[in-house]
Amino acid sequence: MSIKTTHLFILIACLFASSFYIVNLKFDKFYRVNGINNDNRVLLEKYLTEDEQEYLINNQIQIGLFIDYLSFDQFHLSNYEYYNILKNSGRYSKISQILDTGNALSSRLNYLFNDKGVERAEQLVTHTLENAFLTQENFNFNYIDIYKSMSSIYTDYSYVDDVDIFLERLRQEGITSLIDQVNAFVLLCQSYTESSLKELLTTTTHIGQLVINPNDYLTTLTQEQYIASYEPKDLILIQDIPRVRYAMYLRSNAYQALKMMYDDLSESVEGFVLREAFVDSLEDSNGHSENQLGTMISLTQTQVSNKDFEDCELSQWLNENAHKYGYILRYPRNKASITNQQFNPHIYKYVGVDAATEMNELGLCLEEYNAYLSTTQ
Repeated sequence: MSIKTTHLFILIACLFASSFYIVNLKFDKFYRVNGINNDNRVLLEKYLTEDEQEYLINNQIQIGLFIDYLSFDQFHLSNYEYYNILKNSGRYSKISQILDTGNALSSRLNYLFNDKGVERAEQLVTHTLENAFLTQENFNFNYIDIYKSMSSIYTDYSYVDDVDIFLERLRQEGITSLIDQVNAFVLLCQSYTESSLKELLTTTTHIGQLVINPNDYLTTLTQEQYIASYEPKDLILIQDIPRVRYAMYLRSNAYQALKMMYDDLSESVEGFVLREAFVDSLEDSNGHSENQLGTMISLTQTQVSNKDFEDCELSQWLNENAHKYGYILRYPRNKASITNQQFNPHIYKYVGVDAATEMNELGLCLEEYNAYLSTTQ
């Protein structure tokens, strides 16, 4: 008798639960929606279509994820994830912009990638590329990391079309894997402006001419290599150092090191004069000279002729101490066959203290040091 009673109780409980579920579903279909209350229940019924209400219930979407957009005409519940990706970027101040952009992204991404649309939207917004994707027909997701680098120097979205031309130039240099191409563009866009990058990658046609990272302090140039109209982005006006003209510039670290070196040497040596520093590509170097890198200097001492400079007090001091400040004699004696330049005691180049010190210890010129590094790294 007790077993029958238990079965009967279970049956009644199941019927009650089913009836309760059906009644609630009929009279309050939102009761299972996360975050529901009397106020937003009214909003859901007012602003959501029947299909959207069913979508909300079936997908158990938390109300807080879309409540801010609910009253706008552009709002579509199925696009709420796109809206939130844009909102969380912090780059959109108006909800209407969020909704319009989110709807456009949803439409195109769902067409191209079906159920991976939201994932692709995350990529685009993270890299600030959503507008380039929406406006440029040739946008290629394989190049998204390259676009990210190029967008930092371009004033419009034309980099989407330019990238195919530029990649072909890199392939000519043997840079064929996508990872290596991405890394190359990171360096290129750190060094070049939009105009100088275009000039570089459309003018250099011979293999070996391309200089990807002129910002590297160890970069060397020959007449066969080309840095177009490259200009260092950290150039500083030289001050408090005797020089032949007022407007002379060096890269920040090179200038700071030169200032320290001058302050120290002037305690014991007089007559220091800076003859040359950064040289603009239009002024003299035509994109082929290391003077354009902003790390090369030419020095002299007053009352000392060029032919006697090697033996003067200033030159002797520099030979013994320049490396302590990160400077090297760029064209040393007995290295002309390697540097392709005759010995010149006036010209020094900033390479950083570590490199200059090691070169001094090993007795290497810059070309030899770069070759040495290539075998030890």
